[in-house]
Amino acid sequence: MKVQEPCRACLEGLVRKTTALSGNAPGVLDSSLSLLEELFTGDATPPEIAGKLLSHIRRRTGVWDPYATLKYREHRDALAAIRGFHGGDRLEDLLSLSALGNSTDYFTGGTFANEVPVVQGEVDRAAAAISGEGREVLVLGDNMGDFVFDLPLVRFLEKTGRKVFYAVREHPAQNDLSMEDVRRLGLQRLHPRIISTGTANVGLPREDISGEIERLWKGDGPVIAKGMGNFETISEFDGERQVVYIMKVKCPAVARAVGSDIGTYIAHVR
Repeated sequence: MKVQEPCRACLEGLVRKTTALSGNAPGVLDSSLSLLEELFTGDATPPEIAGKLLSHIRRRTGVWDPYATLKYREHRDALAAIRGFHGGDRLEDLLSLSALGNSTDYFTGGTFANEVPVVQGEVDRAAAAISGEGREVLVLGDNMGDFVFDLPLVRFLEKTGRKVFYAVREHPAQNDLSMEDVRRLGLQRLHPRIISTGTANVGLPREDISGEIERLWKGDGPVIAKGMGNFETISEFDGERQVVYIMKVKCPAVARAVGSDIGTYIAHVR
């Protein structure tokens, strides 16, 4: 999905928040906002622009992971929230629980709902796609909360004999889950097949499809992509294969692209 005018305010908010979390070093905010204007062209995706802005702020400030404290707060909140939910016995129920994990992030705001949402869109089609051929499943993760709320779905699929590979960023990118977080929090004790995208890119640009991810992408098993960043990047090339998107719609540009309303939880199959 190419950048659209509503994305400008969101990206400006990212600049201001990341600059503040990085210590408000003199000149960084102004240079970052100037860079945003240079990068804001119709040829780029929002995550592509976001990645370049984050890299610029990182270089100027030397702060490697400005969202670290917020990520761990989100992880704590997700663990507390999920205790009140039973995953259910149906795949459709677990897709709804997975969607709830995408309900909050500390970039756009929001909190975990106190009930499992009603997922709109193509839930039956998404369940059929995930239940289809192929013994290996690729889940493209997003934020800290997503991982916590995806685990019941992962365990359900593995009980049916599937092997689930859960991909996260190699290095910090916004408040996305990274391999550094995985190691620090010991998350591989909860699921051993966590793999890396190899970069700090937001979402999953086409050039990051390599190695184990490329093998799974080209395989016959399902691909599940969590969150808007993955949708915004993968929708540029998902004509190559079917992808099941699970997310909360948080902006007007994505809402238009998927034919839904802001604030809704959706399963979308392309």
